[in-house]
Amino acid sequence: MELDALREMIGRKDEEIARLISERTEIARRIGELKHREGLPIRNVPVEEKVVKRYIENFSEYGLSREAAVSVSSALIKEAVDSEASVPFEGKPMRIAVVGGAGKMGAWTAGFLEKCGHSVIIIDPASGNGNTIRDCRGCDAVVVAVPIRYTDSVLSELENICGEDTLIFDLTSLKSPITGRLRSMASHMKVCSLHPMFGPSASSLYGRNLIICDCGCSKAVEEAKSLFDDRGGNIRIMDVGEHDGYMSYVLGLTHAVNIALFTVLERSGYSFKDLLTVSSTTFSKGLDTNMSVASEDPMLYYEIQHLNVHRDEMWDLFSETVEELKKQSLSGDPSGFIGIMDAGRRYFND
Repeated sequence: MELDALREMIGRKDEEIARLISERTEIARRIGELKHREGLPIRNVPVEEKVVKRYIENFSEYGLSREAAVSVSSALIKEAVDSEASVPFEGKPMRIAVVGGAGKMGAWTAGFLEKCGHSVIIIDPASGNGNTIRDCRGCDAVVVAVPIRYTDSVLSELENICGEDTLIFDLTSLKSPITGRLRSMASHMKVCSLHPMFGPSASSLYGRNLIICDCGCSKAVEEAKSLFDDRGGNIRIMDVGEHDGYMSYVLGLTHAVNIALFTVLERSGYSFKDLLTVSSTTFSKGLDTNMSVASEDPMLYYEIQHLNVHRDEMWDLFSETVEELKKQSLSGDPSGFIGIMDAGRRYFND
C-alpha cells in the first residue's frame, strides 16, 4: 500500500477519534447538568483516578505505552470537567465591572465571568468603549485587574464610588502594597483580595489554584468564592497577611532561579541553538518554563521581587544556599553534597 494511502487511513482514524471525543464530552456535559441539579461537586478526584487507571489497562492490552495512556486520559478528563463546569449559572446574573479588563488577566477574568452567565462591563481606556471608573457605581461586583503600582489608587477611587453592598476584589500578585487599604475598606465594605495562580493563557480553571485573601469581611470571601467555586479549580482561603510570605517562594524564588538560569546561559558564550544540540532531559524539561519567564513583562516581575515585604528573607536564604551548594560541590568530601540531595528528597516525600 502506498504511503499516501496509509496517511489517508490515519486521517480517517483521526476524524473518528475526534468524533468519539466530542460524543464523550457531550455525555460529560449531561453529567454536569445532573450534578448541578443534585448539588454535587463537579470534580471527583477518585473517579478521575479510576479513569486514568482504566486507560492504562486498556492501552496496555493494545500494546500502547503507559505514558500515552496517562497523557490521553488526563487531556480527556480536563475536557470533560471543563464541559461539566460550563453548565450555565442558574442564579440571578450579576452585573460585574472589570477595571483593567483590556489587560491580559482582566480579559481572562471577564471572559470567565461571562461564560458563567454574568453581565460584564470593561473599564479600561485601552478598550475604547468610553466607560470610566464612575460606571462601577451600581454594579454588583467590581474586579480590579490593574498593575500592582496602580491598584491602591483604584481601590481608593472605588471606596468613594461603590456602595457597601458592592463586592470588590483585586487580582494583584502581591498584597503588601495594598494590605492597609484592603483591611480599611473591608471594615465597612464587601472587600477581599484574589490571586489566580496561573496566567491568562489558561484555558480554564481545571486543576488551577486560586487564592482568596480574607481582609476582614467574611461575606466578601463567601461571595467571591461563589463566583469561582466548582469550576474545576482549587480554592485556598487565607488571611491577607499570610499571602506574601508564600509568594516570596512560590513566585519570587521561582522567578529568581529562572532569571538567574537564562542570565548565566546568555553570558556563557554558548548560543542557545548550540546548547539545544547537546541538551539533556533535565535541561529540556526546564526550557518551557525558563523561556516563558524570559518572555514575561519585566516590570511585573520587578514589582514581584521588589515590593514583597518578605523579599530579604528569601534572598538571604537563597544566597546562603547557593554558597553552600558551591562549597559542597567543590569539596573533596561528597557527604555534604549528598546530604543536600537527601534533604531535598525527604522534603518532597513528606
